[in-house]
Amino acid sequence: MYRSFFLICAMLVITTSAFAQNNKDAIDTFYIEREGEPLWISGYGLNRDGRKLLEFLQGSWANGLNPETYNISKISHLLELDDDEHENRLSDIEVLLTDGYVGYVRDISGMRINAKANALNPKHWKQRVSAEEALSLLPMHKDDIEDFLETLEPQTNTYQSLKKELVNLAENTDFSRINSEKITLNGVLRPGFGNNSVTKLRQRFQIDPIDEDARYTYDPALVQAIMHFQDEHGLKPDGIIGKQTLRALNQSEQDKINQLIVNMERLRWVYDEKPERFIVVNIPSYTLWAVDHGKVAFEMPVVVGRKKRKTLSFITKVHGVRFNPTWTVPKTIKKEDILPKLQEDPMYLSDKGMELYDGYGRDSATLDPSVIDWSQVSIEDLAGFRMVQGTGATNPLGRFRVLMPNEHNIYLHDTNEKHYFARVDRAKSSGCIRMKDPEKIADFIMSYKSNWNEEKMSKILESQKTTDVYTDEGMPVYILYYTIWLGDKMQIVYGYDVYDDDKNILQDLQKLDGIPKFDHTDENIISAVD
Repeated sequence: MYRSFFLICAMLVITTSAFAQNNKDAIDTFYIEREGEPLWISGYGLNRDGRKLLEFLQGSWANGLNPETYNISKISHLLELDDDEHENRLSDIEVLLTDGYVGYVRDISGMRINAKANALNPKHWKQRVSAEEALSLLPMHKDDIEDFLETLEPQTNTYQSLKKELVNLAENTDFSRINSEKITLNGVLRPGFGNNSVTKLRQRFQIDPIDEDARYTYDPALVQAIMHFQDEHGLKPDGIIGKQTLRALNQSEQDKINQLIVNMERLRWVYDEKPERFIVVNIPSYTLWAVDHGKVAFEMPVVVGRKKRKTLSFITKVHGVRFNPTWTVPKTIKKEDILPKLQEDPMYLSDKGMELYDGYGRDSATLDPSVIDWSQVSIEDLAGFRMVQGTGATNPLGRFRVLMPNEHNIYLHDTNEKHYFARVDRAKSSGCIRMKDPEKIADFIMSYKSNWNEEKMSKILESQKTTDVYTDEGMPVYILYYTIWLGDKMQIVYGYDVYDDDKNILQDLQKLDGIPKFDHTDENIISAVD
């Protein structure tokens, strides 16, 4: 008798409940096809599967997701009522749990934010499954719901390490304590110098001065502590406290939690499964990795775009390598860099060994830049000029350019400005990615090509002729933006948000679903099930 009543009640609730609006149509169809048979309710309360699902959704904060999005408070409230207080209590709990399941599966499966609003092309990234797809998986995994849901999150070392770090911070941080011990500096603090903030540094690292007169001196013991701190945070361990080290020193536990949440979101956009060989560039760490059969073959420093000319994130494939490339000046550089120099000195192009052409056709005429009144050249006129740097020592692309077609016209290349690789802040290019050791990448790309060897590469380079060599492999290149990564000791490294993208994505997530709150201890909702 109760079962018949519940089936009727459930069918009515599915079409009228105000609780499950997010995925209402898909859930309606799902229960109609089941003829109203419940998944999570039996007798007068939650069954074993329902309890497990509820507990899992309650713990979704460990993946940087907000449990409130999955109806946790609503279900908690209904579990505290009896049937007299809410006539459709059990059927509402049933639908709310299913709606929570659908929401979680969708959120964990791909990108939640608006890709185009963040200068991302959605075709490069995992998109969320539909509500219908999520529900189609449910019947076969209902009995192992926890294990199934855990398999949906990324299984990479990086993601799992970030998840563990988030749990550790959430469970061991006293959020009621206000951090008033911010360290402030006017400029840069170097070893041996004095500063009033040194006393706060001593307290932070628990290092006493040699004597009372030296309490404000940045002494060797404190320098060693700072160098260790810098190394652990992916900074150059030089003991000099500048802008980036100061930022890391003043980063609160809540700041770290927010950074973890944003980067876990990003990690869910990339498929775990990757081919045997691929290249990864992480923009904030200024690093490239070449991966071969699951192991890093080598890594190298790179230079990326400065803040006003960002290196965008995308995924593409390598088609080959261009040796001894020429360089056609992009329109932004023509407008913002070259034109002002030509207005000062019409011989600028000639002095740099660059050719000027009237148009982009194969038969375009060569022009003499010295006879052009560059002060009268408009932006429209400028677009018709083609400026080309020939091969040689002055070419900004150096001797190698990786052929990797993409809509952003961003690529990996050599550089004639090697001095930038010695810097900590390497966001200095106009958008493309400069490699410190381009020969390694060329060899990595070409190593699977038959009849290819170093001697052949040397002959091509010595010829100084522009030569394209193509491959059939189609090796993927991932240009990513992770401000947290794993160091050489598998430690969590909190990096610098070069382009302020973390801040933008965090705002998007807050507007979308909110982010988990860890500043209070909620009563365990599962206790209300009993």
